[in-house]
Amino acid sequence: MVSDSKHTERITSWFTEREYLDLCRMADANDRKPGELVRVIVRRFMYGNVGAEPIEFNVANRADAGRGSEGGA
Repeated sequence: MVSDSKHTERITSWFTEREYLDLCRMADANDRKPGELVRVIVRRFMYGNVGAEPIEFNVANRADAGRGSEGGA
């Protein structure tokens, strides 16, 4: 079965100096490494923005605040 939990496959890509500098600036602005940002960009291109942000699993649920609701009933 295909796993989506580990990043095990490598792809080499060549950029112009301008592309690389712009990528590094974008990565710095997003607090990521350039290679990680490339992976995120490719993933968003392939799958869209749905599910692009990491899901926080360690957040406690409050009884008075349901999932997806802002500020109460």
